Amino acid sequence: MLFPARDAGTGPHRHGRVGWQHLAFAVGSRADVDRMHAVALAAGWTPVRDPKPYPRFTDRYFASFVESDDGIRIEFMHNPPRDASS
Repeated sequence: MLFPARDAGTGPHRHGRVGWQHLAFAVGSRADVDRMHAVALAAGWTPVRDPKPYPRFTDRYFASFVESDDGIRIEFMHNPPRDASS
């Protein structure tokens, strides 16, 4: 379980404000991104961005984002190394 670090009465974190934005977990495949996204949704987390490629990061970047009721955002990402022959 994760708990936000904040002063009493300050409310949950809001994306875009100064401070911790999200926690990213690297996984072994695109299928793992899909699977972890589904697990998070089944646990009651809110989808922020469904699994998809993010070519603005790299041509191999594939990720999803979910968020808890407390504003904790989690990213599941797969960004394999560029093939050595490229």
